[in-house]
Amino acid sequence: MLLKARSERDYFVAFIIAIFISFIVNILSQFSWVPPCIHTPASFLYSFIIIAWGAAVAQRTVHKRIRRHIVMIAVFLLMLFIVRICRWMLFTHSAIANRYLYYLFYISFISLPMLSFSAASYVSRDESADMPALIKVFWGVTGLLMLSVITNDIHHFVLSVTKTSDTSDHISYHWLYYVIFVWSFVVTLGSFIMLIKKCKLSQCRRKWYIPIIPAAAVFVLIVVYYICGGSSPHILGISLYNIQEIYLFLYMGLWEGCIRIGLIPSNTGYNRLFEITHINAEMKSADGKTAYYSVDYSDTEGNEDYNRKTYAIKGGSVTWSEDISAINRLNHDIEDATEQIDGENDLIEAENRFLAEKSKYETQNRLYDKIARHTHPQLVRIDNIMNGSGELEQKMKLSLLFGTYVKRCSNLMLAADNCHTMSTKELYLSVRESLEQIQALGIVCELINGDAREISSGKLITAYDVFEAVIESVIDTASTLSVRISPDETVLLSIETDGEVNTDSIRIQNTGLKLMSHSEDDIQHIALSAGGEVNG
Repeated sequence: MLLKARSERDYFVAFIIAIFISFIVNILSQFSWVPPCIHTPASFLYSFIIIAWGAAVAQRTVHKRIRRHIVMIAVFLLMLFIVRICRWMLFTHSAIANRYLYYLFYISFISLPMLSFSAASYVSRDESADMPALIKVFWGVTGLLMLSVITNDIHHFVLSVTKTSDTSDHISYHWLYYVIFVWSFVVTLGSFIMLIKKCKLSQCRRKWYIPIIPAAAVFVLIVVYYICGGSSPHILGISLYNIQEIYLFLYMGLWEGCIRIGLIPSNTGYNRLFEITHINAEMKSADGKTAYYSVDYSDTEGNEDYNRKTYAIKGGSVTWSEDISAINRLNHDIEDATEQIDGENDLIEAENRFLAEKSKYETQNRLYDKIARHTHPQLVRIDNIMNGSGELEQKMKLSLLFGTYVKRCSNLMLAADNCHTMSTKELYLSVRESLEQIQALGIVCELINGDAREISSGKLITAYDVFEAVIESVIDTASTLSVRISPDETVLLSIETDGEVNTDSIRIQNTGLKLMSHSEDDIQHIALSAGGEVNG
């Protein structure tokens, strides 16, 4: 699996090398000692590059709607070079075929900006969401423009071809050509602006320039192209590039950059992450054979101390186990205590056993009462939700969210009763399970775990309480939520959200922690660190 993670970098370098080789081949193929089809060798190489990139995007991209749009972008980019091969290699002596192949260039020129704009509209949106009405209108306009190009021989609104004195073709552009040019430019610019605005998570926003760099470089190439009269720039009689290469660099660079910075969800590196994560899980293929497993994996089938869960995924299934031995121990202890009380022993042994069990029950009851008081607000909210109005599905999602906190917080308090310190890994597992329920409410979540370290049990429970208070504040307003567990030695918990949180209402019982909050670029940053008292 580590080898597969490394191959992602190898593929990226291979793409860059392939594009460079294609550029060199395009230059070399124009010398006199090379066959005269000046565009064909490089066009074949560029076509193979596009096919390989489209296949890689289809495999990596998680979002179904975005994946389809980017694959269609690859198809229309491939169409540019196939048409170029046909014009310069197969239909060089047919004026009609040559003209309609030239029209097909404009079909791609019109479709590519709209596909890019449509894909950008689905970023940070659920893949099951309907296409926005504005996008449908834009597609209607795009269809009309493509139809006008195909029927140009009837009305000549786009361009006209005339024969010059030397029998060569002279192309004259008309008003609809400039409408198409402006439309394509505006739609492409709109997709850029939309992608930048949708970088809501700070990690993506800080890297927004990565997909813009190739776009800026291509913009310079476009300016040079039109300065040269709308034709390929030449140096010493050698054509440097053509308009097809410009479109390839623009759209491939834009969307590959978006995937690289994480704006487009992809499964790159997931296999390596699954291997090293500290969960008890395995992946199986469709025929039931184990494909991957985590380093902490152990066979728990038939073991009552583990709760096994299986979820179907593409190509197989994933199974993970949750350790419920603590709960089982409590249940077994209660059963043993009942059996001991009911047992017929002599009076002294029965009395001693009764006193021991009484002390044990008192300890457990105090702990259970403490847990009940601690989680009482959430239990009340669950009761109000289930007895209130609204759709059952939404009530179940909210109840599961608060129920997850009750369960996890109870487990933490049970563990804290046996030890004074706990690993931040326990906080990570608790927050992760809560985020799974938050995502069901349509909030985009991100969880990053820092280096595990031991902290006092009270501070860890307080951190989980602060996390719960934040999500309860923003559950109806937020669309994104980013959580970092122990990002450095001083900060225990860091939260970023586009919802509004009133940190003054969050009370911290543990005076060894400090809660800080500030807003930047419509994102509220909340940090819980050591030192101070409350709401610093």
